[in-house]
Amino acid sequence: MNSKTKKIVIIGVLAAMCFVGTFINIRIPIGSSMSMIHLGTTLIFISATLIGKDAGLAGGIGCALFDLLSDFAAWTIPTLIIKGLTGYIAGKISFSNGNNGKNLKLNILGFICGGIVSLMGYFISNLIIFGKTWAVAIASLSTSLVTTTIGIIIAIPLSIAVKKVLDKTSIVKY
Repeated sequence: MNSKTKKIVIIGVLAAMCFVGTFINIRIPIGSSMSMIHLGTTLIFISATLIGKDAGLAGGIGCALFDLLSDFAAWTIPTLIIKGLTGYIAGKISFSNGNNGKNLKLNILGFICGGIVSLMGYFISNLIIFGKTWAVAIASLSTSLVTTTIGIIIAIPLSIAVKKVLDKTSIVKY
């Protein structure tokens, strides 16, 4: 398999994992709207340590596809952009200075920066695109904050473990 095909396949598999991670969720009503806590962000962060900035494609596509196929369809485009930027930033930082996702401090910094992008993106979307009140937009931050925090806590040890296993193979190298 040539490297371009391998890259597309890996991004596709990670997008599918982000979709499944988002599918694993707890829905929480906030005002007249619905929010959720999910594991999609966890998979975006793990993807960031595996494939760098291309985690933006995996995360954006996987999470947006979940929205499109669920009752969150109105969020498809904002999610594509927000989760895409989340993965891109987390991956760019994790792979900075030639570290290729192997520096724990850079990975954590990438997760935090990506998480901030996600928090701000959904806050702005709630406020401007969907015309929610400040109170609802701020309340929705709570579920995004929990999702991001869970993502960071789970992704730190899991990304280390997955990276160790995959580094022994050539599966993710492209």
